[in-house]
Amino acid sequence: MRKEEAILLAEKIASGTATDAEMMQYNQLFNAFQEQGDWDELVLGNRQQLEELIRQRLQPVLDRRRPAKKIYWYKWAAAAAVALLMGSGYYFLQHRQAGPLQPQALRFRNDIPAPAGNHAVLTLGNGRQIQLDSAGNGMLAVQGQVQVSKNADGQIVYAGTDNAGSFNTLQLPPGSRPLAVILADGTKVWLDAGAVLTYPTAFYGGKREVFVSGQAYFEVARNSNQPFSVTSTTNNTTIDVLGTTFNVRAFRDGSDMQVALLSGAVKVNTGKASQLLHPGEQAAVNTKGAVQLSPADLQQATAWKDGMFYFNGADITAIMSELQRYYDIDVVYQTDVKDAFVAKIPRDVPVSRLLNLLEMTNLVHFKIEGRKVTVIK
Repeated sequence: MRKEEAILLAEKIASGTATDAEMMQYNQLFNAFQEQGDWDELVLGNRQQLEELIRQRLQPVLDRRRPAKKIYWYKWAAAAAVALLMGSGYYFLQHRQAGPLQPQALRFRNDIPAPAGNHAVLTLGNGRQIQLDSAGNGMLAVQGQVQVSKNADGQIVYAGTDNAGSFNTLQLPPGSRPLAVILADGTKVWLDAGAVLTYPTAFYGGKREVFVSGQAYFEVARNSNQPFSVTSTTNNTTIDVLGTTFNVRAFRDGSDMQVALLSGAVKVNTGKASQLLHPGEQAAVNTKGAVQLSPADLQQATAWKDGMFYFNGADITAIMSELQRYYDIDVVYQTDVKDAFVAKIPRDVPVSRLLNLLEMTNLVHFKIEGRKVTVIK
């Protein structure tokens, strides 16, 4: 890439007209600015002169952008190609690190890999616990007239009917990959790291009721004679459905519970408020039981189930809370970062890969020590 090509590429990135291939080229250019040894002066010319030329070309575009303080960057391919987009007059050449900072290679020496399994624990009605990672495929247990098995995809499957079913609990500790369970009525539930689902081995009577904390995605089997309800054990909010698809996010971290509806209809009841949701809508339930309805970002709500991290305007606290659950890490803050980030990257990467992408904005830096990640400026 020559100097004029680099300037034109930066203009396309800032104006939002760059192709995926051009975004990957931009990532290579950005890395070259960051790493002294990667700069090719014979092709690109003097580094400082090119910085100033790009800044002059970009500034009119950046000045026209809305003032929201967000840094936009996306992951398009499985490779490490990441494009840093412009936002609110921000430009990576204008934000140099203030003060001494250890090289990233030293700060990221103790990397933390993505979870290798789900580490799930299934507790049966009689109290017996089954470690699902070590359990083989096939029959796991028989409870009354209901069989519990693990299929070739690693899903837990309930089959059979019983008029006196007992309750089972499926728990995914932090540091777990998502796990799917197929309930006796055909309802399918995906659980994320840190989630707990309690449910009957078989549904009988006039209703179907399950209890959840953490994040779960439901595909509810339709049965108008036996309504389905999901109760959040974090705040006693109940979601009433017939047959529908939705995502529930209800962690015990003080954040709002969120219900995003993909299809069908659900009603969210808190005891203080009730709200009917239509497809494409999201309900946020605060700690006082108030319900606020808004358009849902369905891609963001369900990305975890599809093996992706997707942060859409999230701050560092929200991002690190997600990483804390998924990678089973401790997070320590030595600085307060106010900026919001938008990112999309696969979940099968080590934590350093995502932290590196955040560091590319030059707004925040990290240090990994054992299973502790420190947020530094």
